Amino acid sequence: MDEPLGALDKQLREHMQYEIKHIHENLGVTVVYVTHDQSEALTMSNRIAVFDDGVIQQLDAAGGAV
Repeated sequence: MDEPLGALDKQLREHMQYEIKHIHENLGVTVVYVTHDQSEALTMSNRIAVFDDGVIQQLDAAGGAV
């Protein structure tokens, strides 16, 4: 998913974060979720990859990535 919540207002964005996480957990599949919003990344992820110029610079648990 490439920035799926970028154009939504705050209330709808928070609701959709919940819905996407719920669907993801129920399906039990891996989802690649792209966002530039660090807070959203922490909310939506259990693992985070940090890219720079197309190269993974860091891969860590959501609480460990900086």
